[in-house]
Amino acid sequence: MSDKKRDDWGGRERRQTKRVEAQIALQLSGADEAFPGESITTESINVGAEGVYCHVGHFVAPLTKLQVTMVLPLKNKKGQVKNEIVKTQAVVVRCQPSGDQSGGYRVACFFTGLDSGTKKTLEEYVHQHAARV
Repeated sequence: MSDKKRDDWGGRERRQTKRVEAQIALQLSGADEAFPGESITTESINVGAEGVYCHVGHFVAPLTKLQVTMVLPLKNKKGQVKNEIVKTQAVVVRCQPSGDQSGGYRVACFFTGLDSGTKKTLEEYVHQHAARV
């Protein structure tokens, strides 16, 4: 764990794995009152093997359980890009006003119940994306 603080959030950094800045397609959905039969399509701000940070149009209460679906462009061994669809459960750990002209909220989600294959796919995406930057 790290005690590093980010400029846009005053809390202690608790991530165990690296995240990369990336705008990937996301769909958030759930069955509770925060998302009653609704799904939201958005883009990530950053993503890692343990979670995703994104922008949404309305407040989502912390501890809200979500289904997250994302499309990760991954290169295979031949260098060809293949889009991998990743579906996983997540819980909202933070929701703050975006503080910019777009309005809305920035939402941090922690992935829960990741199977080893999904986690490996996320780790590979982070590794490949970090290498490009």
